[in-house]
Amino acid sequence: MAYDYDVYALGNAIVDTEISVDDDFLSANGLSKGTMSLVSEQLQAALAHRLTGRPRHGAAGGSAANTAVGVARFGGRAAFAGKIGSDEDGALYRRAMAEAGVAFEVEEVGGSPTGSSLILVTPDGERTMQTNLGASYHLTVADVDPGRIGRSQVLYVEGYLFGSPSTAAVVRHAMDAAASAGIRIALSLSDPSMVANFGDAVRAATRAKVDVLFCNEHEAAVYTGRGRREESLAALAKDCALVFMTVGGDGSLIADGGEVTKVEGYDVPVVDTTGAGDMYAAGVLYGLTHGLRPAQSGKLGSFAAARIVAQVGPRLEGPLPGADRILDGAQPLDT
Repeated sequence: MAYDYDVYALGNAIVDTEISVDDDFLSANGLSKGTMSLVSEQLQAALAHRLTGRPRHGAAGGSAANTAVGVARFGGRAAFAGKIGSDEDGALYRRAMAEAGVAFEVEEVGGSPTGSSLILVTPDGERTMQTNLGASYHLTVADVDPGRIGRSQVLYVEGYLFGSPSTAAVVRHAMDAAASAGIRIALSLSDPSMVANFGDAVRAATRAKVDVLFCNEHEAAVYTGRGRREESLAALAKDCALVFMTVGGDGSLIADGGEVTKVEGYDVPVVDTTGAGDMYAAGVLYGLTHGLRPAQSGKLGSFAAARIVAQVGPRLEGPLPGADRILDGAQPLDT
């Protein structure tokens, strides 16, 4: 079958503002380091006021959208469905997706701002996100194109969408469309807090529909209730046939039909971890949709993640090298 897209991604359309802070700022403001919290527009504005005068970096973001852009940076074909507002941030978002070569045709919604996230980056590169979903709350089943899903190799869904009943319904609709078309379904757990608060829905979807699961070791621990990496991975493998679990600088662990493979990470100076998991998923999905084995795909993911943590912001500006150059070690990480 000829496919129009390698990946059809579904998620929240968010414009990111990254600001450097120290751990004392997080403590003084009662923020839990390394997590994402959903906040009102008013609370986000109050926090932004307390950050007045600090240097900042703004860019179009959103977890699944970042992954779609990453697939395109590898030379793949990607589409994204996410809701934006009829405002300047929405126009910025649409331009960014077009410049990245990602198909994005969801209609804007009036009366609600495009989603935004204050991303607070500490000196160790860890990010703490305070996110107002804005227009993303208004994502509906009408924004999902079953025909486009059916012409894609993989449907990729970010776990953040389980955060509201309406967007969780959109996830179920998209997964049903993919399952009916015989299309593989991939899911990212996204954040430990999402698993903690919406774990029942996430587990039910994973067990019923998901073919490829992405997570980090912290999300895995919350999902499974197990403390050790290996125990968490074994428990996840009972719910999904193919699991990719990132473990920070140690790389990633892959459970494929009961067989576990370790993929080494890259030793790089960490500037900002925003988007690391998204880029890892992009490398893996590009590999899986281009005939590579899971371990090879994991190596592409590790390469892309290492590139992104060495810069500020969740998206690479230029193309990534060919998969063959990464796999045979001919492509240095710093080029």
